Amino acid sequence: MDEQGLSAAGLARVLNAEIGAVTGRVGRLTEGTVRKWRSGEIRWPRAVQRVALTRVSGRPAAALGFAHPSARPEEDAVLRRVFVTATTGTAAAAAVPLLAARPAVGTSDVHRLKQTVAHLTVLDDQRGGRDTIESQALAGAQHALALLRKPATERVRRRLYAVAADCVGLAAWCCIDARASGRAQQHLERAMTLAGLGQDSTAQFRIWQCMSMLSNQRGDHAQALAAAQASRYTGAARRDSLLASLAHARIALAHARLGDHPAARRSAGHAEAALAKAAPDTPRPEWTAFYTKGELDGLTGVVLARAGAHQEAEAHLYQCVSALRPDQHRNRALYGAYIALEQLAQGDAQASVDTALKVAAMPTSSTGRASHLLDEFDTTLATVARGSEAARTWADRRPATSRRDTPR
Repeated sequence: MDEQGLSAAGLARVLNAEIGAVTGRVGRLTEGTVRKWRSGEIRWPRAVQRVALTRVSGRPAAALGFAHPSARPEEDAVLRRVFVTATTGTAAAAAVPLLAARPAVGTSDVHRLKQTVAHLTVLDDQRGGRDTIESQALAGAQHALALLRKPATERVRRRLYAVAADCVGLAAWCCIDARASGRAQQHLERAMTLAGLGQDSTAQFRIWQCMSMLSNQRGDHAQALAAAQASRYTGAARRDSLLASLAHARIALAHARLGDHPAARRSAGHAEAALAKAAPDTPRPEWTAFYTKGELDGLTGVVLARAGAHQEAEAHLYQCVSALRPDQHRNRALYGAYIALEQLAQGDAQASVDTALKVAAMPTSSTGRASHLLDEFDTTLATVARGSEAARTWADRRPATSRRDTPR
């Protein structure tokens, strides 16, 4: 965990994704399970969990400190079956004589690439978009595309294009989080082409979502609305209520920025209704893990803030922050900065400064969207509370950060 910079919750999510890649069904490990491993309460994980641990760490379970029981013949048989399934598809398939040369690239190569994307996504969710994650994601895309030069089945080729799209989409998201709009646009255009080649509507959904966010950052709110609506009509959003909810939330944000507040509230309501219908055990890409009821509260708070309903917005933002996982440092700083702005909008300068100082002390507040919001807070405070004790406290104690000149 220390080597890869993962919390207990983050490791559980990575392992669940790996279990899904091996068995076809996403695992159900929790933060509590990982803590029981570390405390010794569980001394020997289950077979499929050991497979996932080995694939993630590169070490066998015993080398990770787990104690092998004296005899587990039934579980060893399960372990063998898991390895057979992961490498050949079925045990029966392994017994069939090869009538032709096997393709040089197979499903296992796709699984390894997907695991890399899942791991990078967890790191991004915890720490925020960074140049290192962007470069690693782009390297993953290059590797996927290089594999396409080798023999592979049509299905594997489509999946390689889809994984490459996921990698470039993650790189684009890192740029959006860092407000590097030029690179983000280039990555999104490339990712959309790859997603089309891979015939992957979930990847297309994510790219439309990112395009909506990027357009909002650039102040092109009409295009942001169109991109959010495009994500709503993808096959992925039609199949999965959670994705439909996220699409409605982005539509609400775009309406709010266009000043159509009744439409924004309606879309926020649609987002809440769709999320209530979402099946929690539906297999989904790792990047969707951020979207929970708490995240929807945060997005709803931003929508309400645009409508001038500052007290209601603050309440939703507090609900969001209280629902965040302990490892979601980036979003804690982001929504904390929004809370400070809403407190300032209600005339409580001292409370807003206290909140903003807590945010500024977080490591993830020094770059990206949180830093931009703190700059906006700085400007607004100087306008509405110039010369006040709260303004002097902020000026004296705020850590130095770079300023942004792009709109909120």
